[in-house]
Amino acid sequence: MEAYSKFDFDRNENFQQYLLNVYPLPPNLDKIKRKWYKKYIDPEFDINQEFQNPSQNTQSQQNQKPQKQETYQQPQQSQQQQQYNQNRQQLSSIPICTIIEGMLKVLYFPALLFMLSPQLQKFLNFGSVFICLLGIYRLQGLPKRNHIQEYIHKIIQLEFTSNIFYIFCLFTIDSFAFQLPIALHFMVGAAEFWKQINHEDGISLKIANYIKNNRTEIILTKQKIEIYLFLYSVFGIFIRKTSFVHAMIIFQNVLLKTKFNINMINAQAYIRVWYADKLSENRILPEGLRKVLSLIWKGYEKLLHLF
Repeated sequence: MEAYSKFDFDRNENFQQYLLNVYPLPPNLDKIKRKWYKKYIDPEFDINQEFQNPSQNTQSQQNQKPQKQETYQQPQQSQQQQQYNQNRQQLSSIPICTIIEGMLKVLYFPALLFMLSPQLQKFLNFGSVFICLLGIYRLQGLPKRNHIQEYIHKIIQLEFTSNIFYIFCLFTIDSFAFQLPIALHFMVGAAEFWKQINHEDGISLKIANYIKNNRTEIILTKQKIEIYLFLYSVFGIFIRKTSFVHAMIIFQNVLLKTKFNINMINAQAYIRVWYADKLSENRILPEGLRKVLSLIWKGYEKLLHLF
C-alpha cells in the first residue's frame, strides 16, 4: 500500500492516456487509480485495502498535508479532464464536411484582408463558392433521382445558393465593398461553428454569442447591402465604375432572392418604408424632386416584377 501511495499518477503518461478513454469521469478517481494500478503495476495489489491504517498515526500526520493537496487538486483536474473529453466527443460527432465548412469560414476573413490583388481574389471567390456548396450539402444533402425538381425548389431558397449567383459578379469587379454581403453571411456561420467546438469562456466565445444572438439583423443587413450595391452598380455605369454585365449579374441575384428568399423580401419592405419616409414622401424636399424619386422607386419595383 505504501508503494501505491507514493506512485505519481499525475506524471504517469500511461495513466493519463488511460483517463482520456474514460467517459464520463467520476468525481473521485481513487477507484479508477486502484484498478489501473492493480492491472498494470502490481497484480497482487488489494484494491479494497484502506489507504491509511488507523494505528499508523505518525505516518498519517506526516502525510496529512500532501493528502489535502491531492484532495483539492483531484476535483479540479477531474473537472478539466471531463470538460476536455466532452469537447472532444462533441467535435467527433460533427460531420467532417461541416468541420471543413466551418474552418473555411473562419479562414475566409484573414484571406479577405491579405488577398487584395485581383488575381488572389479569384482564389478567394472560388473558395467562397466551395463553402456555399458545402453549406447546401449540409442543409439539403444530395438530390435524389426522382426528386430533382423538389430539391431545386428547396435549395433555391437558401442563402448559400443566392451567394453563388452573387459571387459570379465578384469575378467582374475588383472592390472590397462587394465582398461585404458574403463576409456577413460567413461571419454568422463562423460564429455558430465556433460555439460548437469551443466552450471555454473567453472573449472569442462572447463575440460568437453576440453574433449568433443578432443573426437575424445581420442577415437582414446583408440583403440591404446587396440592394444598395445593385443601385450603385446601375449608377456606376454612367461614371464608369461598373459595367452593364456587372449590374445585370447583381440584378438577377436580387430578382431571384425577391421571389424566393424571405430575408430579401423583408429587406425590400424595410427599404421601401425608409425610402418613402426619408425621400419620396419627405415634405422637406421640393415637390419636383420628390416626384423624381418616386418615379425611380416605382421603376425599380416594376423591374423586379417583369419576370
